[in-house]
Amino acid sequence: MTAPTTRPTLKLLLIADSDSQLLACEALCSAPTTLDVHWTINVIPRDGTPRALLQRLAQRASLRHQGLARLLRDRRLQNYDAIGVFLTGSKLNDIRLALQREQRRPLLFCGFNGVVLDHFIEGVSWRLGYDLICLSGPRDQDALEQLVAGTPFAQQRTVLTGLRRNAPSTDLIPLEERPRRLVFAEQVIMPASASERAHLVRLLSDLARRSPNWEVLIKPRIAPGDATFHDVDTHISTTLKQSLGVPPANLRLDYRPLPELLKQTRLLATLSSTAFFDALDFGCRAIAISDLGLQPDYGGHVYAGSGVWRSLEAIPNLDALDAEGPSPDPRWLEWMGYGRPFSPSALLEVLNKQKGQTPETITSSVGYPGNAQSSFNQLRLGAEAAIATGDWTSAQELLCQASLMRPLHRGVARRFWAVRQSNPLLRRIALLISYRDLK
Repeated sequence: MTAPTTRPTLKLLLIADSDSQLLACEALCSAPTTLDVHWTINVIPRDGTPRALLQRLAQRASLRHQGLARLLRDRRLQNYDAIGVFLTGSKLNDIRLALQREQRRPLLFCGFNGVVLDHFIEGVSWRLGYDLICLSGPRDQDALEQLVAGTPFAQQRTVLTGLRRNAPSTDLIPLEERPRRLVFAEQVIMPASASERAHLVRLLSDLARRSPNWEVLIKPRIAPGDATFHDVDTHISTTLKQSLGVPPANLRLDYRPLPELLKQTRLLATLSSTAFFDALDFGCRAIAISDLGLQPDYGGHVYAGSGVWRSLEAIPNLDALDAEGPSPDPRWLEWMGYGRPFSPSALLEVLNKQKGQTPETITSSVGYPGNAQSSFNQLRLGAEAAIATGDWTSAQELLCQASLMRPLHRGVARRFWAVRQSNPLLRRIALLISYRDLK
């Protein structure tokens, strides 16, 4: 009798804080794979994390809630085959610097959530030096190759994970059987100015008036009073009232989850949200709004050449747009990373092949993107990681740099004094007294 075969087991930890980065984690956990993947997600505690998102993640992974400094001291980190970091800015570098001090460590990877707009160079600079960077598609890969050519990061490894964030649905209603409905997916800070947000609302209102047999729904990013990681002075519901007074009967706000709306919608309109690709996942047509022009801050430039860049003001009515059957150019879609060759499953395959191997740290040089110059917070976090491993020399060096950067910082001064104690018992007591959790 043949013994049953077991699927390879892969233990992965994902670290994230904001709702947008947690969505990237959700997409990874939802990826189809033949591997037996054990997912753990450490959610850095922050106000504004949507409860519904955490509930969905809890169905796919084990959830933990630890601050960054405490997480970096957690010895359980060594139990994972790989750690994925989905944070922003210097925090990406904080974790890389801290974990690369370990003689034995898991493979480190990171990525982006959705479409990368005008801050690609800044974003990828913090990610350079990771063992593996997830990119959406050829567009981002070409930009990275141009950036690192001739630098110590010329051999930076990448994997294309695509822009599909939703598992294939088998229960989609055919497009022609769906209600005549257009959904506008709001983005909290795009556009940021009150006048341009009001202008968009008026454009949608006028389009609704020209299309009385259609519903035009505005899907707000958040409900009134809810928290998010991006501050906006005026909620879209207030903008609607102030701009229109009494809106047309077929224009309204809808707070249902976007996937639920897209499954029952014919058309999606957005400025530059990754919801564009979510719509394609759910069999919904999508257009990118061009009325605000080619402004990199709003991301509209990314959709130039897509074949579905449209001016709301120029659309006669939604029947005409629906009859047109807008469809993105296949070459543009592939360039962006939306296609069969690009999937989070590709990442899992690479991680499985690298399982058990000792990662090779890419060393950086001052002056190059992603260089080793550390911020004050990075120095403190690196020192805490060195303390956790008993690397007193490194801890002293890092705290010395931090104290030079901020000579009046009493917490760093006390910590620096503690690690300089040669008597182990005295050092331990001093560390306990000077300890302060870094959030």
